[in-house]
Amino acid sequence: MTSRRNPAASRSRSQLLALAACAGLCGFHAQVRAQAPAASARIDGLAVLIGGSGPGEGVEVILRSDVELRARLSLLRDDAERALTAALPSGLLSATLSELIGEALIAREAERVQIATATAADVQREKQRLIVGAGGAAQLGALLTKLGASEAEIDTLARRRAVAAAFLSANLEGAMLVTDGEVEQRYQADPASFAGLDPQKARDLIRASLRSEALNRNIERWVRVLSARTPLRVFAHFDEP
Repeated sequence: MTSRRNPAASRSRSQLLALAACAGLCGFHAQVRAQAPAASARIDGLAVLIGGSGPGEGVEVILRSDVELRARLSLLRDDAERALTAALPSGLLSATLSELIGEALIAREAERVQIATATAADVQREKQRLIVGAGGAAQLGALLTKLGASEAEIDTLARRRAVAAAFLSANLEGAMLVTDGEVEQRYQADPASFAGLDPQKARDLIRASLRSEALNRNIERWVRVLSARTPLRVFAHFDEP
């Protein structure tokens, strides 16, 4: 259910979904001919459908490339070389897919109940947290170039996380709050990890990391409820040989 996607000849998300619909999902197989060395190619295809058994209105689609991008983002600040070039372990890919499914489930629920909405400022703040967590705009740009990805994919990640955060904040007061004391405690626990960084930048990185951890913990709680009542069709099983 996968095809190789090259940065020089990549298909858009809408093209992939149209191909999937036409092929009937189970037989989904779209091949893009490589026009560059195989090392720069990118694996793509359906990872999961949320809210239905096939692509269509109201069905959230997560692609394998979405999982890869998010997984490499998580490595970027601490090990840029590995994030850019290394093969990703199946455990990381599986955990990343679970995070993306959780965020999508909560975003769907937020839209359904209309309790809270994410503003443009919320999305921009979430995007900035992704940039900070990646070690800066330059490192993020290098990753996008390496993968043949676009800034629009970062915008999609930021928007989904902003919607999830707004929903969780409305339902779990204080759940997303990160205090100065928590930041300082994390910094003092391992100051060597931030050697050479401006102290304020180090603390900004810690705050972004703590907030992301809090968001993921709360997402896990909600996912257990929402996944029981939402159709999920998983195509990517990264933990299988």
